[in-house]
Amino acid sequence: MKLVILVILSVFQLAERQCPSLPSGLLEAVSFTNTQCHHLTDADYTFPADDPTAMPRAYGMMGLVRDGKGCFRENLKTVAMLSGFTEEEILEDPAINVLAYAKACEKVASQKGITSKAPGAWMPAIMELSELPIGEKKDELPMKMMLYSVYYQLDVDLKALFGEDYPLLSGENVAVSRETDYPNAIWVPAPECNWEERTKEVSGVVIHYTEGSYAGAISWFLNCESSVSAHYVIRSVDGQVTQMVREADKAYHARTANGYTIGVEHEAYGDIASFFTEAMYESSADLMRSICSRYETIDGHRTFCTDTLDDGTALDSGLHNLGGEGACIKIRGHQHYPDQSHTDPGPFWSWNYYYKLINNRELPTVLGGAGVTEGNFNHENYGNDERRIWVIESDPNTTITLSFDSFDLERDYDFLWIYDGANVNAPQIGRWNTQSPGTVRSTGNALCVEFRSDCLTTATGWQAHWSVGTMAQVDTIHIHPKKHYGIYPNPVGDCLSLKFPEEGFYDVKIVDILGRVVYKTRVFGNTNIDVNQLSKGCYAVHYRRVKTGEENVERFIR
Repeated sequence: MKLVILVILSVFQLAERQCPSLPSGLLEAVSFTNTQCHHLTDADYTFPADDPTAMPRAYGMMGLVRDGKGCFRENLKTVAMLSGFTEEEILEDPAINVLAYAKACEKVASQKGITSKAPGAWMPAIMELSELPIGEKKDELPMKMMLYSVYYQLDVDLKALFGEDYPLLSGENVAVSRETDYPNAIWVPAPECNWEERTKEVSGVVIHYTEGSYAGAISWFLNCESSVSAHYVIRSVDGQVTQMVREADKAYHARTANGYTIGVEHEAYGDIASFFTEAMYESSADLMRSICSRYETIDGHRTFCTDTLDDGTALDSGLHNLGGEGACIKIRGHQHYPDQSHTDPGPFWSWNYYYKLINNRELPTVLGGAGVTEGNFNHENYGNDERRIWVIESDPNTTITLSFDSFDLERDYDFLWIYDGANVNAPQIGRWNTQSPGTVRSTGNALCVEFRSDCLTTATGWQAHWSVGTMAQVDTIHIHPKKHYGIYPNPVGDCLSLKFPEEGFYDVKIVDILGRVVYKTRVFGNTNIDVNQLSKGCYAVHYRRVKTGEENVERFIR
């Protein structure tokens, strides 16, 4: 997890004080659009530096490009020339990175005769300092998309500012060309130099992240010099989808897997979890359901979802060849196909959450009910490609104990999840594959069990039984922690572990004793944060669950 060492808010405030003509909030909006207010260095990139297909690298809080690879403008040089800072100073210091951009922006505004502090008046200056190419017809829409993302963060009338372009840029009631295979997508065709006619049947989907901005990725795919493309690109902030290559054609996105796959790019940098928003997950899952409905060869149940195996192998980190064209898993990461060098989407992409969003229409089998106090729960000699959900219910003010007498699943491929509640979005108690769950107890009157098997090889399954107890009985032998927010250890060393009561997205910020924000991010579920660069002292962690707005504060000592 990335630690922003400087106080984020004061970096922008300092630059605004020294450049008072800038509209308030403009710097933050540009930074958020390009980097989500993270100071990018080479360490933040997972794609090889010498990979000719990777987008030009952006640096610092403002996302400035040093090497445009013949496609993008090298705005780091421009900002350095206009601000008086050296390129090295701008690259190394987050505060100078922001201040240099602010000074350059003021100078461009002066040259262009911009005197108003209305944010919309500064659009020409933002365009001038952008890395995106200009001058050709194909460059117009990516630039407008970038500007829309910037002004989306500000208190402006977007409809008035963007006029007739607003429906297209926002995705609201857009009438798109029928060139799109997915009706909710914008159609921005990549040039023929970046794709070719497909000669194989579509049988898989590759999940990517861009390592660059949404508008930047679209612009990159529009340039023949990049020799790369994808079928779809999805925006982080709102989940907007742009299609660039027809599914009937072969995009250039995954080497030897290009011929039989559809490529979907998600706007993100791999080590910045905040890019993976709920809106983007949901939009991507909608796209996957549409693809599955059009291809018998792709089943949503065959989405990668195992993350870490019982032996500790982390399948969501690094490269893991899960098979080629005939593999069971049809929707998986770039890192999971043969002959790859890219490790996206990486460990901050929640595959289990994504799987549940794609496969969100299965109805559970309900066991128990009013007055029922026990029963058997057997699932023996299960089949391939199963996704089964059971909910065990009991009377109010009771709990459920589920005990497994036997348990046998295919190692590394078939899994059982148990949740402390009435559905698969309840807090997860655990996931099992090679070890039996033994005895599991709920904290309330519902327990949800989910089972998934792959397309090959089965096992004998399980035999289990359940019984109902009172709250008082379970309180004395409760084996799972109650729902709560938690920090551990406390006092904290170099790593702060955060525990949340339910799965989902949380905005997290750490505040020092003077009330200054020293770190902020968005995470999905329990997480660890590297705090070894925080000074010794007392801090508060503020949590806000994105979906409900529920807030909580915990304190810790460093």
